[in-house]
Amino acid sequence: MPEILDFYEIKEEKNRVFIRFSSAMEHIDTACAEVLLFLRSKGPKFFPHLFAVNLGMREAMANAVRHGNKYDLRKFVSMELDISRDSWLRIKISDQGPGFDWMRVQDRVAPDEADHGRGMSIMRTYFDLFHYNEKGNILYLEKQIL
Repeated sequence: MPEILDFYEIKEEKNRVFIRFSSAMEHIDTACAEVLLFLRSKGPKFFPHLFAVNLGMREAMANAVRHGNKYDLRKFVSMELDISRDSWLRIKISDQGPGFDWMRVQDRVAPDEADHGRGMSIMRTYFDLFHYNEKGNILYLEKQIL
């Protein structure tokens, strides 16, 4: 059986979206567009948060493809968005990479001229809570929706 190297799937439930794709950057645009359509369909209370959600997802998925899975098309990035709990939006993004020591770098500030290193600053700015699993290959983002 031939190995599938380019893969993308989405599953929607009433209050959740699951997306899984092979580690290709072009899938990130599709995933973000589908999540934004899903949130728009859930009503105007999400509209003020679309920019933050899009930015955080895009940054996290790009890091999962680039740093976590090292663009290896045999490895997947998974994303789950859950709005089932009142006034909270939760996102979980995981990769199949070795993880990283996120505790060591969480307080770093990237210089203005740097072209990378702003991920945690973005998460801290636009989400109420963010953390990684111990291994550092699963990111949890939470945003209160009022």
